[in-house]
Amino acid sequence: MPWHLPYRRLSILGFGQTGQALVATLAPQGLRLFVSEQRTLTQKERALLQAHGVQFEEGGHTDKVLDADLIVPSPGVPPRRPPLPEARIHHVPVWSELELAFRLAQPSLLVAVTGTNGKSTTTELVGAILRAGGLRPVVAGNIGKPAIATTDEVRGRPWVLEVSSYQLEWTEEFRPQVAVWLNFAPDHLDHHGHLAAYFAAKARILARQAEGDWAILPPELLGELAPRARTRNYREETLPPGWGKGLPPHLEDDLRAAWAAVRSAFPELARRPPPYARVAPALAQPHRMEKVGVWRGIPFVDDSKGTNAHATIAALRALPGPAVLILGGRHKGGGYQAMAPVVREKVRACILIGESQEFFARLLEGWGVPFAMARSPYQAVKLAYAKARRGDTVLLSPACASFDQFRDYAHRGEAFRRAFARLSQG
Repeated sequence: MPWHLPYRRLSILGFGQTGQALVATLAPQGLRLFVSEQRTLTQKERALLQAHGVQFEEGGHTDKVLDADLIVPSPGVPPRRPPLPEARIHHVPVWSELELAFRLAQPSLLVAVTGTNGKSTTTELVGAILRAGGLRPVVAGNIGKPAIATTDEVRGRPWVLEVSSYQLEWTEEFRPQVAVWLNFAPDHLDHHGHLAAYFAAKARILARQAEGDWAILPPELLGELAPRARTRNYREETLPPGWGKGLPPHLEDDLRAAWAAVRSAFPELARRPPPYARVAPALAQPHRMEKVGVWRGIPFVDDSKGTNAHATIAALRALPGPAVLILGGRHKGGGYQAMAPVVREKVRACILIGESQEFFARLLEGWGVPFAMARSPYQAVKLAYAKARRGDTVLLSPACASFDQFRDYAHRGEAFRRAFARLSQG
């Protein structure tokens, strides 16, 4: 990947997965990199930076970040956190890793997927359909491997990216030939500050599209937006014969959106759809309505990926009967009142976890829904089982971020699985 941009001094905010991928990709280009991390780095992380000859600071961001031609914040660094506001004053450009990867990569075609929920499943489905159709897509972005880490391998190949509002808010030229925006509901208000800013960040997926591109949208967004690109209402998409039978509504939506994206990008696949058996496995995403096991007649389901109210509502509606809901974590600042009707209808009791326990306790008291508080995953699972009756499901769908107690939603889901194993073996 030859470096052709007019920037030689780059500051990278954050040294998680994205920051590490940026260093690994950019350091060999002979650029002067500077990493600034809010937390204390591990010894392994310091050694990695030193091995690449990268200067760094830890324990907070200072004005050293501003001594750069370009600043690249990791996803999740709030736009109000210093020194990002100061960068604008000093006219230092700020790009997300997504924007930088887009400027460097040369794919044959770019499909980008965003939305409050369903992004990962839809992205994987697009990749699975393309692979089943004999194409060689590179699937990356918010789904796992950062886009910047794939800029070499994607040359001349289809690029399928899951993109979040965190990544989109710092884009300028980012332009997918096919943009999929699945849905919109309140989320990440703690990061964006208010709903309009969150919507504006999401809408940047459409901002640079041209008339020949495609925007795949649900009817409610088609009614609010006027993209320059051609549009498709994915909810009206006709699936190939034999595809998607028996799926719950939210997964059928994801499959329709993925198919709409694929046939927009590659019309030839619409004439000869690949076998559904080669596509269907992509519908089963880890920690998304994943059955962990059954203990004495009670199923336990891991939906740790349900990190907002919209996702938890969909999870509850997908269950055949009542639930004991394990709820809580680091809440997003709003949007939870929308859960009231389905929680009243489907939830026998809630088990509250994490730092948001008091927040949800006040909501549930107002909704008339019983609850108990748990100090650990095992206690949460044990309490949930004690409150469940035959025909119920114990559902972990926290409607919150995991960062108060866990590294990420996957870590939280694994803790739930270990807690279930302890309960069922005891």
